[in-house]
Amino acid sequence: MKRNTVFIKSKLILFSVLNVFGFTLAGPLQVTDAHASCDTTAGTGIDWQDCRKRNLIMTDTDFSQSNFSRTDFASSDLRNVILDKSDLTKAVLVRASLEGAHAHEASFSGVIAYRTKFGSGDYSGSNFDKAEVIRADFSNAILKNTSMAKGEFSRVAFSGATLGDVNLDYSNLARSDLRESKIVGPLSMSGTFLFRTRLEGVDLSSVTGLASWQLEMACGNADTKLPEGIQAPSTWPCDEED
Repeated sequence: MKRNTVFIKSKLILFSVLNVFGFTLAGPLQVTDAHASCDTTAGTGIDWQDCRKRNLIMTDTDFSQSNFSRTDFASSDLRNVILDKSDLTKAVLVRASLEGAHAHEASFSGVIAYRTKFGSGDYSGSNFDKAEVIRADFSNAILKNTSMAKGEFSRVAFSGATLGDVNLDYSNLARSDLRESKIVGPLSMSGTFLFRTRLEGVDLSSVTGLASWQLEMACGNADTKLPEGIQAPSTWPCDEED
Protein backbone atom coordinates (compact mmCIF):
# COMPACT_ATOMS: atom_id res chain seq x y z
CA MET A 1 0.00 0.00 0.00
CA LYS A 2 2.81 2.37 0.92
CA ARG A 3 4.61 1.49 -2.32
CA ASN A 4 1.46 2.33 -4.35
CA THR A 5 1.12 5.65 -2.56
CA VAL A 6 4.73 6.57 -3.39
CA PHE A 7 4.16 5.60 -7.04
CA ILE A 8 1.04 7.74 -7.31
CA LYS A 9 2.78 10.75 -5.73
CA SER A 10 5.74 10.34 -8.10
CA LYS A 11 3.39 10.21 -11.09
CA LEU A 12 1.63 13.39 -9.96
CA ILE A 13 4.97 15.20 -9.56
CA LEU A 14 6.07 14.05 -13.04
CA PHE A 15 2.76 15.19 -14.54
CA SER A 16 3.18 18.67 -12.96
CA VAL A 17 6.74 19.03 -14.24
CA LEU A 18 5.75 18.02 -17.77
CA ASN A 19 2.94 20.60 -17.78
CA VAL A 20 5.35 23.34 -16.75
CA PHE A 21 7.45 22.61 -19.84
CA GLY A 22 4.44 22.38 -22.17
CA PHE A 23 3.90 18.61 -22.31
CA THR A 24 1.22 16.18 -21.22
CA LEU A 25 1.50 12.44 -20.82
CA ALA A 26 -0.15 12.17 -24.23
CA GLY A 27 2.39 14.46 -25.94
CA PRO A 28 3.08 18.21 -26.43
CA LEU A 29 0.56 20.60 -24.88
CA GLN A 30 -1.34 22.51 -27.60
CA VAL A 31 -1.46 26.22 -26.78
CA THR A 32 -3.53 28.54 -28.95
CA ASP A 33 -2.40 32.17 -29.21
CA ALA A 34 -5.40 34.34 -30.14
CA HIS A 35 -3.06 36.95 -31.62
CA ALA A 36 -0.53 34.65 -33.26
CA SER A 37 -1.37 36.10 -36.69
CA CYS A 38 -0.12 39.53 -35.57
CA ASP A 39 3.44 38.29 -36.12
CA THR A 40 2.75 37.37 -39.75
CA THR A 41 5.13 39.05 -42.19
CA ALA A 42 3.57 41.92 -44.12
CA GLY A 43 2.22 40.82 -47.49
CA THR A 44 -0.88 39.80 -49.42
CA GLY A 45 -3.76 37.98 -47.81
CA ILE A 46 -2.57 38.37 -44.21
CA ASP A 47 -4.82 38.45 -41.15
CA TRP A 48 -3.95 41.25 -38.71
CA GLN A 49 -7.42 41.62 -37.27
CA ASP A 50 -7.36 43.42 -33.89
CA CYS A 51 -3.56 43.75 -34.07
CA ARG A 52 -1.55 46.78 -32.92
CA LYS A 53 0.62 48.06 -35.76
CA ARG A 54 1.40 51.63 -34.67
CA ASN A 55 4.31 53.80 -35.80
CA LEU A 56 5.51 51.35 -38.44
CA ILE A 57 7.01 52.04 -41.87
CA MET A 58 5.39 49.74 -44.45
CA THR A 59 5.59 51.80 -47.64
CA ASP A 60 5.08 50.17 -51.06
CA THR A 61 3.78 46.90 -49.55
CA ASP A 62 1.19 44.78 -51.34
CA PHE A 63 -1.56 44.10 -48.78
CA SER A 64 -4.20 42.94 -51.27
CA GLN A 65 -7.09 40.88 -49.88
CA SER A 66 -5.90 41.23 -46.27
CA ASN A 67 -7.93 41.40 -43.07
CA PHE A 68 -7.23 44.57 -41.10
CA SER A 69 -10.54 44.77 -39.29
CA ARG A 70 -10.04 46.87 -36.11
CA THR A 71 -6.26 46.94 -36.71
CA ASP A 72 -4.51 49.91 -35.07
CA PHE A 73 -2.33 51.63 -37.68
CA ALA A 74 -2.05 54.94 -35.81
CA SER A 75 0.85 57.10 -37.09
CA SER A 76 2.07 54.37 -39.44
CA ASP A 77 3.57 55.10 -42.85
CA LEU A 78 1.48 53.27 -45.46
CA ARG A 79 2.36 55.35 -48.49
CA ASN A 80 1.90 53.66 -51.87
CA VAL A 81 0.58 50.43 -50.36
CA ILE A 82 -1.84 48.19 -52.28
CA LEU A 83 -5.06 47.46 -50.38
CA ASP A 84 -7.26 46.07 -53.15
CA LYS A 85 -10.21 44.12 -51.70
CA SER A 86 -8.80 44.41 -48.17
CA ASP A 87 -11.00 44.75 -45.09
CA LEU A 88 -10.17 47.76 -42.88
CA THR A 89 -13.54 47.89 -41.15
CA LYS A 90 -13.24 49.96 -37.96
CA ALA A 91 -9.46 50.17 -38.32
CA VAL A 92 -7.62 53.00 -36.54
CA LEU A 93 -5.79 55.24 -39.02
CA VAL A 94 -5.21 58.28 -36.80
CA ARG A 95 -2.35 60.38 -38.23
CA ALA A 96 -1.39 57.55 -40.59
CA SER A 97 -0.31 58.24 -44.17
CA LEU A 98 -1.90 56.35 -47.06
CA GLU A 99 -0.73 58.81 -49.70
CA GLY A 100 -0.62 57.20 -53.11
CA ALA A 101 -2.37 54.05 -51.89
CA HIS A 102 -4.17 51.80 -54.38
CA ALA A 103 -7.32 50.54 -52.67
CA HIS A 104 -9.90 49.25 -55.13
CA GLU A 105 -13.00 47.66 -53.58
CA ALA A 106 -11.59 47.94 -50.06
CA SER A 107 -13.70 48.38 -46.95
CA PHE A 108 -12.94 51.44 -44.82
CA SER A 109 -16.36 51.28 -43.18
CA GLY A 110 -16.31 52.73 -39.68
CA VAL A 111 -12.60 53.62 -39.77
CA ILE A 112 -11.29 56.20 -37.31
CA ALA A 113 -9.06 58.54 -39.29
CA TYR A 114 -8.18 61.87 -37.69
CA ARG A 115 -5.61 63.93 -39.63
CA THR A 116 -5.01 60.98 -41.94
CA LYS A 117 -3.40 61.49 -45.34
CA PHE A 118 -5.29 59.81 -48.19
CA GLY A 119 -3.96 62.18 -50.86
CA SER A 120 -3.24 60.98 -54.41
CA GLY A 121 -4.64 57.54 -53.60
CA ASP A 122 -7.11 55.57 -55.71
CA TYR A 123 -10.12 54.40 -53.68
CA SER A 124 -12.38 53.39 -56.56
CA GLY A 125 -15.14 51.00 -55.55
CA SER A 126 -14.31 51.32 -51.85
CA ASN A 127 -16.65 51.76 -48.91
CA PHE A 128 -16.24 54.55 -46.32
CA ASP A 129 -19.75 54.31 -44.86
CA LYS A 130 -20.04 55.50 -41.24
CA ALA A 131 -16.34 56.40 -41.19
CA GLU A 132 -14.97 59.04 -38.80
CA VAL A 133 -12.63 60.97 -41.07
CA ILE A 134 -11.86 64.36 -39.54
CA ARG A 135 -9.29 66.95 -40.69
CA ALA A 136 -8.06 64.39 -43.21
CA ASP A 137 -6.58 65.00 -46.65
CA PHE A 138 -8.01 63.51 -49.87
CA SER A 139 -6.29 66.01 -52.14
CA ASN A 140 -5.86 64.66 -55.70
CA ALA A 141 -7.39 61.32 -54.68
CA ILE A 142 -9.64 59.27 -56.95
CA LEU A 143 -13.06 58.52 -55.49
CA LYS A 144 -15.14 56.74 -58.12
CA ASN A 145 -18.04 54.40 -57.39
CA THR A 146 -17.30 55.04 -53.72
CA SER A 147 -19.79 54.97 -50.86
CA MET A 148 -19.24 57.56 -48.10
CA ALA A 149 -22.73 57.60 -46.59
CA LYS A 150 -23.62 58.47 -42.98
CA GLY A 151 -20.00 59.33 -42.23
CA GLU A 152 -18.13 62.11 -40.47
CA PHE A 153 -16.03 64.00 -43.02
CA SER A 154 -15.70 67.40 -41.41
CA ARG A 155 -12.79 69.72 -42.25
CA VAL A 156 -11.58 67.33 -44.96
CA ALA A 157 -9.58 68.60 -47.95
CA PHE A 158 -10.87 67.33 -51.31
CA SER A 159 -9.02 69.85 -53.48
CA GLY A 160 -8.00 68.31 -56.77
CA ALA A 161 -9.85 65.07 -55.98
CA THR A 162 -11.83 63.27 -58.71
CA LEU A 163 -15.33 62.24 -57.60
CA GLY A 164 -17.82 60.22 -59.61
CA ASP A 165 -20.71 57.95 -58.60
CA VAL A 166 -20.11 58.82 -54.95
CA ASN A 167 -22.75 58.40 -52.25
CA LEU A 168 -22.47 61.09 -49.56
CA ASP A 169 -26.02 60.75 -48.25
CA TYR A 170 -26.48 61.95 -44.66
CA SER A 171 -22.77 62.53 -44.13
CA ASN A 172 -21.28 65.52 -42.33
CA LEU A 173 -19.08 67.63 -44.60
CA ALA A 174 -19.01 70.69 -42.34
CA ARG A 175 -16.13 73.04 -43.20
CA SER A 176 -14.71 70.60 -45.75
CA ASP A 177 -13.13 72.00 -48.90
CA LEU A 178 -14.26 70.78 -52.33
CA ARG A 179 -12.76 73.69 -54.26
CA GLU A 180 -10.83 72.59 -57.35
CA SER A 181 -12.29 69.08 -57.06
CA LYS A 182 -13.44 67.41 -60.28
CA ILE A 183 -16.92 65.89 -60.28
CA VAL A 184 -17.01 63.49 -63.22
CA GLY A 185 -20.19 61.58 -62.42
CA PRO A 186 -23.29 61.59 -60.23
CA LEU A 187 -22.92 62.62 -56.61
CA SER A 188 -25.69 61.80 -54.15
CA MET A 189 -26.06 64.35 -51.34
CA SER A 190 -29.45 63.66 -49.80
CA GLY A 191 -29.40 65.09 -46.29
CA THR A 192 -25.67 65.85 -46.43
CA PHE A 193 -24.70 68.47 -43.83
CA LEU A 194 -22.84 71.26 -45.63
CA PHE A 195 -22.24 73.87 -42.95
CA ARG A 196 -19.55 76.20 -44.31
CA THR A 197 -18.50 73.58 -46.86
CA ARG A 198 -16.39 75.32 -49.52
CA LEU A 199 -18.06 74.93 -52.92
CA GLU A 200 -16.70 77.98 -54.74
CA GLY A 201 -16.22 77.20 -58.41
CA VAL A 202 -17.38 73.58 -58.04
CA ASP A 203 -19.58 72.02 -60.73
CA LEU A 204 -22.51 70.56 -58.79
CA SER A 205 -24.79 70.21 -61.83
CA SER A 206 -24.77 66.38 -61.63
CA VAL A 207 -25.45 66.24 -57.87
CA THR A 208 -28.71 64.59 -56.80
CA GLY A 209 -30.66 65.06 -53.57
CA LEU A 210 -29.38 68.61 -53.04
CA ALA A 211 -31.85 70.99 -51.39
CA SER A 212 -31.88 74.75 -50.86
CA TRP A 213 -31.50 74.49 -47.09
CA GLN A 214 -28.19 72.66 -47.55
CA LEU A 215 -26.81 75.32 -49.88
CA GLU A 216 -27.87 78.15 -47.58
CA MET A 217 -25.38 76.98 -44.96
CA ALA A 218 -22.64 76.20 -47.50
CA CYS A 219 -20.16 78.56 -49.16
CA GLY A 220 -20.45 79.00 -52.92
CA ASN A 221 -20.11 81.83 -55.41
CA ALA A 222 -21.14 82.88 -58.91
CA ASP A 223 -18.85 80.22 -60.40
CA THR A 224 -20.57 77.37 -58.58
CA LYS A 225 -22.74 75.38 -60.98
CA LEU A 226 -25.95 74.08 -59.45
CA PRO A 227 -28.40 71.37 -60.52
CA GLU A 228 -31.23 72.44 -62.76
CA GLY A 229 -34.04 74.12 -60.86
CA ILE A 230 -31.94 75.15 -57.84
CA GLN A 231 -31.02 78.78 -57.32
CA ALA A 232 -27.97 80.12 -55.53
CA PRO A 233 -28.92 81.34 -52.04
CA SER A 234 -28.67 84.97 -51.03
CA THR A 235 -26.14 83.99 -48.34
CA TRP A 236 -23.45 83.44 -50.99
CA PRO A 237 -20.57 84.22 -51.01
CA CYS A 238 -19.54 83.55 -47.42
CA ASP A 239 -17.59 86.10 -45.44
CA GLU A 240 -13.88 85.37 -45.44
CA GLU A 241 -13.73 85.15 -41.66
CA ASP A 242 -16.16 82.21 -41.77
